[in-house]
Amino acid sequence: MEITRILPLVLFFASLAHERTVLSGASKPPAEAPSPSLAVVAKPSEREAVAASEPIRINDSEATPGVPAGFTLLKLEKSQSRAVLCNRDSLCESIFIRVNRIDRKRISAGKTVLVPVDIGKASEYVPVPRELADSRGEREIRVFLDDQYFGAYENGKLLFWGPVSSGRKSYPTARGMFFVNYKQRHKRSIKYDNAPMPYSINYHYGFFMHQQSLPGYPASHGCIRLLMPDAERLFQWARIGDPVTVL
Repeated sequence: MEITRILPLVLFFASLAHERTVLSGASKPPAEAPSPSLAVVAKPSEREAVAASEPIRINDSEATPGVPAGFTLLKLEKSQSRAVLCNRDSLCESIFIRVNRIDRKRISAGKTVLVPVDIGKASEYVPVPRELADSRGEREIRVFLDDQYFGAYENGKLLFWGPVSSGRKSYPTARGMFFVNYKQRHKRSIKYDNAPMPYSINYHYGFFMHQQSLPGYPASHGCIRLLMPDAERLFQWARIGDPVTVL
């Protein structure tokens, strides 16, 4: 009789306890997923934009023939300043200008350029012959049109060199063996809009070597363009009658 009265109460309290447990579990928020890493991952489009802003390193100097020691070869995906490519190092910029034959402050997109990465080794690079087996005399100016450089030689040995920009396809620079005819410090073009031609050296009819901008490719009306320091030095060094060989 006692058991019969107590059993319903036991069942009632057991049911009530179970209901509270269920309600308590339902009121708790679901467990959070583990937090992702704090590193910010760029969206695919953002990654592409970042990659496009960086120059592509083609190879390092001593890994591939044709790339001088001390340089790396870069293809520019976008226009970049020479100062940025050289980390604002003036010596690096000077070497960059001479080796790439470009004196512009910004380099166009799509250009492949040599950038100095070891100034010591890069400073030793010489893109023209150090000695001439077929020297034409005591002093000679030799221009290498295919490579777009010149060299000044004494007794067949290189004294100094520099970059050039020769005639474009429609105005090719004459090749051959010539001589320095005359020099004119402050010359202006008679044919092309009175354009300045500082430190002019005439060597063949209307062909001169003189200072003018270098874009990195043949761009003149036939003359041989030089950097200002090279034009001044060559002007002071050259003598009337010195051989000029344009190959």
